[in-house]
Amino acid sequence: MPAGNSLSARCDGAVVLTACVLLPLAGAALAGRNVAVFFRFPPPLEIPDYPRFSRIAALLVIGVVSAMAWPWVRRWGVLSPPRRASPACLEPPAGAPLHRFPLWGWAALAWIALWWWLAWTRQPWFAWGQRYTFTPLWLGLIVAVNALTWRRSRTCLLQRAPSQMAALFAASAAFWWLFEWLNRFVRNWHYLGVVDVGAVEYALHTSVCFSTVLPAVASMRELLGSCGSLQARLADGPAWCPLSRPGLAWCLMVVGATGLLLTGVWPAYFYAALWSAPLLLAVGVSLWLRRSGWWTQLATGDWRDAGSWALAALVCGVFWELWNFHSLAKWIYTVPFVQRWPIFEMPLLGYTGYLPFGLECALAVAWLASATSPPASPTNQSSRNPM
Repeated sequence: MPAGNSLSARCDGAVVLTACVLLPLAGAALAGRNVAVFFRFPPPLEIPDYPRFSRIAALLVIGVVSAMAWPWVRRWGVLSPPRRASPACLEPPAGAPLHRFPLWGWAALAWIALWWWLAWTRQPWFAWGQRYTFTPLWLGLIVAVNALTWRRSRTCLLQRAPSQMAALFAASAAFWWLFEWLNRFVRNWHYLGVVDVGAVEYALHTSVCFSTVLPAVASMRELLGSCGSLQARLADGPAWCPLSRPGLAWCLMVVGATGLLLTGVWPAYFYAALWSAPLLLAVGVSLWLRRSGWWTQLATGDWRDAGSWALAALVCGVFWELWNFHSLAKWIYTVPFVQRWPIFEMPLLGYTGYLPFGLECALAVAWLASATSPPASPTNQSSRNPM
């Protein structure tokens, strides 16, 4: 990345971070809320009395998702082949055998099975470690996903760029702490099984858990990038032409900043801004600085980067919710107006939040890459990965 682009990437990252920290706090102060409660640490377990379900809200979410999905269905249908396929996004030549699944991948699967059993059972001899099963499970999944990617393309993040992967672990903790801060205002998720620990143990435990988020999503994104049929479809998506117009920047920045402000004012009505507002603000700042990225690719109908990141977060989200379900240290949700049809602890419509979260992961990885040396990558689909 050229020095100018690297500097602008750091600048827009700093702008978004500052806005995410200060605007909800300003909104809460304007609404007359006691801002001191947002600084209590560890955060107290306080379940808000939100409205549980509204048909109007559920239909609104379903309508938005349907409106975004319809252009894909109309363009080439769900089951039909893509209308065009770019050679850059196809798999190796047809009939080429996959590589043997590596031994370290089998070891990772065995590791997952062991820790899954420990997480979902209550073995008396393991009582001392029962609340610490999250991180081992996700370390196993990260290694297993990299093994699957290596089997498909003979390369993977873990093998190709170990120093960058280590940087992702470090950055991931800070990245998710930002969402923990935003959740202080909307209180959509709450942790059980860790309420009786001190501030130091809570900070260490949660930071180690949070450190797996970006490596998991980035690894899953590269695995999806090795799926040629998926990439061919994503390369021929609907074009979002307005994203090619710099004039859109101010609109996105205003909407994103307003959403962050309103999470502090009316959290029961603007809680969804926790996931969408940082994304809108970041894309708006990037357009204003005339930086290119997955948002400019969407203007031409190329969804390979954006779609892969969004789907990677959704797939990881299913695993997050699955392994959380019967664990001792876990989280529960209070999502206003859509708290119905749960899949594990998460209400069905809540899974839509993973899609913009995947794009925010992509931004975080790109910002991190601007401060580190990007690894050499092959000239296939993996070269589109910011890592």
